[in-house]
Amino acid sequence: MNRCTLILMLGVLGAGTLTGCASAGASLPADSEPITSSEAAMSPKDTPIATATSIPPSVEPTVLALQVVAFADGGPIPARYTCNGENASPALTWSGVPVEANSLALIVYDADAGPDLGAGTDLGFVHWLVYDLTATTRGLPADATGDAQALAGALESQNDFHASAGAAFPGGALIRGTGYDGPCPPEEHTYVFRLMALDELLDLPAGTSPKSVLDALEGHVLAVSDWTGTYAPAQ
Repeated sequence: MNRCTLILMLGVLGAGTLTGCASAGASLPADSEPITSSEAAMSPKDTPIATATSIPPSVEPTVLALQVVAFADGGPIPARYTCNGENASPALTWSGVPVEANSLALIVYDADAGPDLGAGTDLGFVHWLVYDLTATTRGLPADATGDAQALAGALESQNDFHASAGAAFPGGALIRGTGYDGPCPPEEHTYVFRLMALDELLDLPAGTSPKSVLDALEGHVLAVSDWTGTYAPAQ
């Protein structure tokens, strides 16, 4: 994964412009292109979240597979889903949810941006965290963030732009601070979209901090699948 640097500068806080860095739904958007790369199913023990959630090493790989509809795995993220565009959350689909799962959680983060660069968790800089998705859900439409009907009962946490909520990104889009806020790097960075199948509902209120949600995940992750993308602002 590319190393990235988070630069967080906001005029309302007396620091100029804002540039976020982070790594960064089930109808398909009209502008989606067919995805030709294979869906990646991952073993929880092979992923960073495994350490955070204490998954036993005996857990076997699953067929859980996440896909971000708008771009190929490892490919460029369209500007629409970034701070220089509409700041819309992208459409996602998934399959292979374990029969034992009682809920799903989705996180979008930059694993290379630590607390010293603005991340609120050890996992990385969080752009989006959705939890208590029903286990029968098979995706989210584009621009689902903040839409209770599209989220079908799922809840969204704060993100790591929370302190700047209500201000504007360089492209003019509102910084939500809760739900989805997209990539906003000074140069090309890599973003991780991670789906997790859980053995229980988290039963946390909407707007919970990302750290509290990740703490609640500990010991309850059954399967994990990642999809990555890159974004570089136009020069």
